[in-house]
Amino acid sequence: IEGLGTTVIRNATGNLKFPRVSVKAAGTGEGEVDANAASGMEMDELTLSPQRVSANTTYSKQLVLQGGAEVDSLIAGELAAAMNAYVDDACFDTILASSAINVSTSGDTALNAALAFKMEAEVLADGGNLAGGVYVMSPLAYQLSKAEAAVASVSPLWDNGQFNGFRAVATPYLVDGLLADASTPAGQMLFGNFAQGGILAYFGGIDLLVDPYSAAGTAQIKLHVNRFFDFDVRQPGALAKATQLT
Repeated sequence: IEGLGTTVIRNATGNLKFPRVSVKAAGTGEGEVDANAASGMEMDELTLSPQRVSANTTYSKQLVLQGGAEVDSLIAGELAAAMNAYVDDACFDTILASSAINVSTSGDTALNAALAFKMEAEVLADGGNLAGGVYVMSPLAYQLSKAEAAVASVSPLWDNGQFNGFRAVATPYLVDGLLADASTPAGQMLFGNFAQGGILAYFGGIDLLVDPYSAAGTAQIKLHVNRFFDFDVRQPGALAKATQLT
């Protein structure tokens, strides 16, 4: 989620509140001395509060003796990767659950060039900056996208690592969905400017504790990792989602 350009606040120390434009302002043409009209702009706020993600593992002291100090780093890295995966999954779930972002599909929908054009147009119409646009695909959506062409049987939508001219990534943390029958897998895809659309906060750094004592009776070491974070949609119009893709 960070690699998409999402706005990140690090080392936050308390609950954070941010203004959010829920209905953008609109200007009107007036005569030279006529009264001006209300812009129609509406604002609310989003609040980021610490949520804890944690993991632990136990390994033998013999493993450390055989593998050296790098074993601790290796295991800590694996736990950190597990926490990052949890954060990514939680962020994408928040985006998909948001009723405020653009919904580009309805029911069973083919992933094709027309859908990509629609998603881009919706983001542009709501004030999203396409210069920072990124596609994010679930595994099935990525599979479906590889077979699509911008012009039938002529030019592929994927070209030089870009999808329809924009940077694109596939991730298992944007999980596949289901069709209305609740049993048939369906792809899911997001598009937009994530720097505008989302905000991620980390409350402090990664908390890593190596515990050589509590399992000492079995010659084992425990490693605990904790992190506090939160994510929310900041500018819904900068994002679009397509679900139930086939």
